[in-house]
Amino acid sequence: MKILVLATSECMVSSVYGVLDVFFAANYCQDLRYGQGSNNKIDCQIVTIDNQPVFGYNGIQVIPTQSLDFHDVPDVIIVSSSAKMVIDCCGDDIQVSQRAEIEQWLNACYNKGCLITSFCTGSFLLASAGLLKGKITTTHWRSAELFRRIFPFIKLDCDQLIVDNGDIICSGGSMSYIDLSLYLIDKISGKDIASDCAKLLVFDPVRQKQSPYITFTAQKDHEDQAILKAQDWLERYYKNNVSLEALAQEVGLGSRTFKRRFKQATGENSINYLQRVRIEQAKNQLEKTTESINNIIWSVGYEDISSFRQLFKRFTGLTPKDYREKFT
Repeated sequence: MKILVLATSECMVSSVYGVLDVFFAANYCQDLRYGQGSNNKIDCQIVTIDNQPVFGYNGIQVIPTQSLDFHDVPDVIIVSSSAKMVIDCCGDDIQVSQRAEIEQWLNACYNKGCLITSFCTGSFLLASAGLLKGKITTTHWRSAELFRRIFPFIKLDCDQLIVDNGDIICSGGSMSYIDLSLYLIDKISGKDIASDCAKLLVFDPVRQKQSPYITFTAQKDHEDQAILKAQDWLERYYKNNVSLEALAQEVGLGSRTFKRRFKQATGENSINYLQRVRIEQAKNQLEKTTESINNIIWSVGYEDISSFRQLFKRFTGLTPKDYREKFT
């Protein structure tokens, strides 16, 4: 099984080399379980599009471990992420050196049956290459708005850590290269080896969602002053019994106009926005205080504890108790 990890400019260096470590561990686990010389070994190598070293986002060189032969199609390609897209989250296009050549190579390999995969913001390159047309993808949650702005017609599901379209697999999150690698090991070598490898690396083999890690960031990059005023009010008085009709009057808008402009400016409807603000406040208290969960729920404006627990799980994928245990 031949796997090539494509290192690109401003990639996350640890993840590129980390992929090699995970597959090396998988081969080690296979030898332990089935004996030396067992079949299904994974040959994983780092390549660059021009066979020259690239500089990662931290300034460290990533050196290819193998020359790229355009006539030799691997079984799997793993496209690395750009840390710049996670950190900057701005612009109207992606900036990757030799992008056209990379996209041409990816398409050529895909057309010959190669499984194309990516982790974190590597999905931006797959989208740019046209490989995600009609498919679902994921990326780092912090880069979601940038992705939607650049590729508005591609369905993005950042709640999911791994999205498998059969011929295209994407994973989201900076460290999701481990999740993706274990997922591929499961497909290539079986669940036993994937489980052995996860235990060896002391890594959870069943991570499925990115939602527990997502921090809600209010969209305020707009010029609708009435809606900015409404956002500020909701963030100040989220504990109150909020009447959105009264809030619309407070900012000088009719109810229907307020709802339309709020959604247009923030990307959220006003009720969902208030829920997200309250969830973030509850998460903060769960992480940093020992206050009882019920008291936290009441403190963010909810009287119906059961209803809030359901809402919290819908947004985070975890119960308040599980969230506290995970992030305290």
